[in-house]
Amino acid sequence: MDKRMMLIVGATAVVVAVVAFALLQPSPPPPAPLASAVKATPAPDETSAFTDNAAVPENAAAGAASGAAPQASTSDDSPAWETTIDQILRSNVSEDQMAQMLINILPTLPEDGQVEAANHIANLLPDSDYNSVRPLLLNASLPESVLSVFFTDLMNRDDPTKLNAFLDIAQIPNHPFHDEALSDLQIYVGDDYGTDWGKWKTAVDQYLKTANEQ
Repeated sequence: MDKRMMLIVGATAVVVAVVAFALLQPSPPPPAPLASAVKATPAPDETSAFTDNAAVPENAAAGAASGAAPQASTSDDSPAWETTIDQILRSNVSEDQMAQMLINILPTLPEDGQVEAANHIANLLPDSDYNSVRPLLLNASLPESVLSVFFTDLMNRDDPTKLNAFLDIAQIPNHPFHDEALSDLQIYVGDDYGTDWGKWKTAVDQYLKTANEQ
């Protein structure tokens, strides 16, 4: 082999060796994405909703966490009977009609409600319509607190209404105001007829006749 040929073979061998070396080297890792090098920040409107110097209500926070809409408070400690009485007092009817409506519902109310209704009835009911409340006044099974309102109101009524009511109550032995009614009758007619209700009635009528003539 001549010298020229030897040089060509040698050069070829060097090239092959360089290429082989280059192919055997590990490839460098790809550059990291630019997005991973920068921490994402939320948009201003996503972080400023509750940061304007206002505390987040606990119920609102709980609702947000659960995905439920916050509910408005509807708690009301007032008993239902107060609302019923208030509606009657605000109704567009006359005072005696209001009184009659209260008389109608009074037996269905709890004791506190009955006392409240009785006070309004006493203020609203005129003497001319007093007979409508007499069944309640004479109902000895009603709470004494309720009957006390009606009995006390009698002192503000005209004499015929008052004395005839006293006479009726005095004839009910188990009525809480039996003794008071009998005592008041004795003061007005100036005598005591025991349980002779006929004489009591005559004495009351005579007293009213005399008072009317004066």
